[in-house]
Amino acid sequence: MPLAIPGPSQNIFLQPSPLTQTTFSKFGTVIANLAPLLNPSLSLTSKDIPPNAVVANQGSALKFLDVSLMADLYAQAPSEMPSKAVMNLFVCAPRTLTPSSKAGEEVFPVEILERHPYTSQTFIPLGVSPDEAKDVKYLVIVAPSLPPSSLDEGFSVPEIGTGREGERNRLPGRGLPDLKNLKAFVAHGGMAVTYGAGTWHAPMVVLGRKPIDFVVVQSANGVGEEDCQEVVFGGKIGVTVEIGKKISSKL
Repeated sequence: MPLAIPGPSQNIFLQPSPLTQTTFSKFGTVIANLAPLLNPSLSLTSKDIPPNAVVANQGSALKFLDVSLMADLYAQAPSEMPSKAVMNLFVCAPRTLTPSSKAGEEVFPVEILERHPYTSQTFIPLGVSPDEAKDVKYLVIVAPSLPPSSLDEGFSVPEIGTGREGERNRLPGRGLPDLKNLKAFVAHGGMAVTYGAGTWHAPMVVLGRKPIDFVVVQSANGVGEEDCQEVVFGGKIGVTVEIGKKISSKL
């Protein structure tokens, strides 16, 4: 059952920005083709391709290396239940948006956040053609963690994260989401996104007129509070993401 927490002391209105690796780096990784106009070929040289790419499959492909940090930290979980890598399919319908006080515009109210303390979680959209990749959109809503408090003492979290090449990586910590520093990003259908282990985020928010199928890759051990922790907040004062002009008229 989600933990009910106090809502913000004043209304928070978020203006979403485009999702990029630079803007999202504190929360996870963005996966996208960094050279969409480059056709794979044996004639390509290292000067022609991005630094983390190599020519593969007899020149018929570009392989981008190590595009996202995957984490499985269940060895630190209190239950000591073993984890396994899982791949699920989420069929996500467009969310119902609320009319804004601004004529002709809409907002999305944020009332629940979740995190997966012991695993990263990657959302990979399926069935999006190149022609519609820019028009199929979804929201990525994330928050940093507050310092630990008595309100979250029932949550368990790992203490040590593993980064690339085995280096230690700082984790968000046990604390509740910092609602004052929520961030919202707009991703298009040509992007996948990985939430870092322990990152507070909203459940998937699809915009537009049609559902998006996502393959979701993570680890899990079947222990509810170790796989997913949720908080809810609401009331007359809350958090909304300003979508702008009616999205259905733009897609």
